[in-house]
Amino acid sequence: MTIYFIALLVAIGFVFLIIELLLIPGFSVPGIVGIAMIGYGIFKAHAEYGTAGAAIAFLTSAAAAVILVRIALKSRAARSVRLDYDERGTTAIDDYTGLVGMEGRALSNLRPSGTALIGNKRIDVVTDGEYISKDMAIRVQAVDGTRIIVIQSERG
Repeated sequence: MTIYFIALLVAIGFVFLIIELLLIPGFSVPGIVGIAMIGYGIFKAHAEYGTAGAAIAFLTSAAAAVILVRIALKSRAARSVRLDYDERGTTAIDDYTGLVGMEGRALSNLRPSGTALIGNKRIDVVTDGEYISKDMAIRVQAVDGTRIIVIQSERG
């Protein structure tokens, strides 16, 4: 077995890995075959040329893998599955702290969450675990981010 055959095994293994990375989503047969061929090439290099041959085959394969990953991450296929973190067009979360102390009425049964009418706006609200019937008067007790916590109002 010559060095050319070992190099061909490793090269074909990388071709299978390229097919896996760029064309087939997930981890399937081409990836397994590619890894097996690279591993077999390194094994055969060890059998033919000893530890030095295996080390050279391994280091060459590792360098090729690093280059392959860099190329794959810059490819069009990788860009199509990557998450886009562009923040243009987004809006900030509404600030509901101005609702604290305001009164309204429950538009649905609050057990413990539901909808209420506060200041002529329909708003999703929660209670601290108590049940409040529909059409009961409520008061905003606290605001935690976008979570509006209400209690039953004394006015009934």
